Amino acid sequence: MSGVVRLRDVAVGEGRVKIAAPLCAPTPEGLLEEAGRVTAAGVDIAEWRADYLLAARPDAPLGELPAALRDRLGATPLLLTVRTAEEGGEVTLDDGAYAAAVRALLADGVGDAVDLELARGTVLPALVDQARETGARVVVSSHDFGGTPPAAEMADRLAAMAAAGADIVKIAVTARNPLDVIALLEATCTADRELDVPVVTMAMGPVGLVSRLCGEVFGSAVTFGAVDRASAPGQVDVARLRDVVGLVHEHAAR
Repeated sequence: MSGVVRLRDVAVGEGRVKIAAPLCAPTPEGLLEEAGRVTAAGVDIAEWRADYLLAARPDAPLGELPAALRDRLGATPLLLTVRTAEEGGEVTLDDGAYAAAVRALLADGVGDAVDLELARGTVLPALVDQARETGARVVVSSHDFGGTPPAAEMADRLAAMAAAGADIVKIAVTARNPLDVIALLEATCTADRELDVPVVTMAMGPVGLVSRLCGEVFGSAVTFGAVDRASAPGQVDVARLRDVVGLVHEHAAR
């Protein structure tokens, strides 16, 4: 059974699957307004997708915004993310530029967690170290928009994230058919059984919706929904998502 990580008062890996929602506004002003709506929606975790702002304003003052978001979010944990184009994000960055953006987000130490891409191997160890120094928990992630690897490969990738220093491991794949979803859920079960960190998995796209709704049954600790706009294929409205994951938890806990 995987472990538990606390983000403020939210215990990831314990009890009901936690609901995260993205902040995707392309302006600082819009971002703060969006944070208010996400908080009002009652999500467990708010993920700032800083790549949306970077795409609109490459010179955006990333280091100035986490503290403002922290004030607006109140007790809601803040996950800081720069998602690159190779993994479905809005910006193309080499390793140096990626590291600089992440460092700017971490600089003031107010983020509760940071998402780091496993594929950024050359800079990943140093970024993990910086996150530790600032007190942020580390989510190491991998996103496959081309399809779904075999279950064993996905389980190995999740194990590699844990070995890289992740507090939480995350993989998202693109499901083309039901067998892809089954492979993702098999990998989730394997990782949940073998790793001592919380596991977060999802199959993106319409056929993968079941993985977002029922992930708790298979060992996934967080699911992603949308308040203003989706940041990945298959995200559904947070309010409707909460009803379903609550029902799943009620029956899974019996």
